[in-house]
Amino acid sequence: METARADIRQAVLTAFCTALHDTRLPPLTLLELAAQAVGSVYREVADAHSGDQPCPCGWRPRLAADLEALQAALALSAAPVPQPDLARMAVVGRA
Repeated sequence: METARADIRQAVLTAFCTALHDTRLPPLTLLELAAQAVGSVYREVADAHSGDQPCPCGWRPRLAADLEALQAALALSAAPVPQPDLARMAVVGRA
């Protein structure tokens, strides 16, 4: 899973940087376009897993729950990582 995450991240980052350079659009505009692309990919995959002859993998789209999961993943990944505050850390030993 980590390899897939890294590969997808690198592909998105490369596309983002290329678009940023080529279009000179603001970064947030390009990120919105990336979100729209993810949404359209979700829709295509969901459509392929619905209907009379769904994909045999067994996944069934659930729009509300799936969107909630995607939003949570975006929020978690976009949130800043708290940096440790040395002044508040407990002293464990002596150096």
